[in-house]
Amino acid sequence: MRGTFVRERNFLILLSGVFINGIGGGVYAVSGMLLVLQMSGSVLYSGITFFFLTLASAMAFLIAPFANYVTYKGGLIGSELLKSLLLVTIPLFYFTIGLNVFYVMMLLLIVALISQFSYPIESTIMPIIVGKENIVKANSYMQTIREGMSIVFVAGAGILVVVIGPVQAILITAICHLLSSLTYVFFTFQQESAPTEKQSINLLVQTYKIDLRAGIDYMKESLIPKMIVSIVFINFAMGVMIPNMPAFALIKGNGNEALYGFYLASLSLGIMIGALLAPRIKQYGFGMLTIVSFSFTGFLWMGAAVLPAIPSILFFCIGAISIGIINILMFSSIQQQVESAFIGRVLTVLTSAASIGMPFGSLVGGFIGESFTAIVPVFLCGIAMIIFSVSWLSNTLLRKLPKIDEVKLFPARDVDESIQYEKSV
Repeated sequence: MRGTFVRERNFLILLSGVFINGIGGGVYAVSGMLLVLQMSGSVLYSGITFFFLTLASAMAFLIAPFANYVTYKGGLIGSELLKSLLLVTIPLFYFTIGLNVFYVMMLLLIVALISQFSYPIESTIMPIIVGKENIVKANSYMQTIREGMSIVFVAGAGILVVVIGPVQAILITAICHLLSSLTYVFFTFQQESAPTEKQSINLLVQTYKIDLRAGIDYMKESLIPKMIVSIVFINFAMGVMIPNMPAFALIKGNGNEALYGFYLASLSLGIMIGALLAPRIKQYGFGMLTIVSFSFTGFLWMGAAVLPAIPSILFFCIGAISIGIINILMFSSIQQQVESAFIGRVLTVLTSAASIGMPFGSLVGGFIGESFTAIVPVFLCGIAMIIFSVSWLSNTLLRKLPKIDEVKLFPARDVDESIQYEKSV
């Protein structure tokens, strides 16, 4: 399996699930936000919807630990099936009793919450499937496939939504979640630890609290908390921009809804290019790599805000490359250095803390887009990227971070100490 993980049965199954969800996710990314915008006619409602979606990420630390009480295989199958059943109610209600915008907004939140349950499972099984020595390559490969599918299907979804409508398009997403749940039935990997046996509610809550606390304690003395403040800031800025993208695309395309799909596709293309580049440039100092790449992103996205549609999409795409690079490197570093029993909990605490800024950014972005124009939030996000780079440049510790393979996330803990810690918990 070392070096041949791409032919490993379970990796191919996971890859198949990613491919199927790439189809559904592309359609969903375009149709969900456009449906809210169409039904409400307000950028503010788009901002509130995105607030709900990102609030789910911030609440991940409350949800994800319950993944420890199911088998990884069962958790993935069940979550995909439940998302399919929920999403199919949108076209069902639309063609029968009628559809309410608030129902759509709440349903999108519930689906996002379910994703927070399955996300740490996917992260945890990757080292089990491919081995920790293949994590960077496997994540890069998977991200490339995921973003590649997103480019094709998000761009196509923009046209599809115009032809058949966002409600009908969401039915395609529901079918894809059903198919991915059937795909995960064929997993055969061995789970390292069995799920917790049935317990009383009180005991379950106590165990949950212990697991959550263990994840927080595990990363307390690491470098991760030192990075979280700046990540919260950048997520706040992204939250300001993203809910305005449907209206921003309509402005750039003179009312052409399909252009929103092309903007999302350009974002995916940039992230995919970054994922492809990550293994090739990981030998550069992580601190300066982050500073330089996000500086370029800031200037490019400021240009994307004011330029016509075609150069705007091009600049938006190139600016997203840094996101793909940094995401792969940071994610892989955590998977390499954290014991399997803690990967889900550490990633959950990290993503929850980092996501705090995005829900509030989306509310601010909704008000800004409603009060001025959707161009302003995109321009402000570009400025925030530059501020982010300057903050890392001014921090000696972050600026001097070595190449990612040499970054010690847990400098105060050696391997033996980690093993003892895991056993004690």
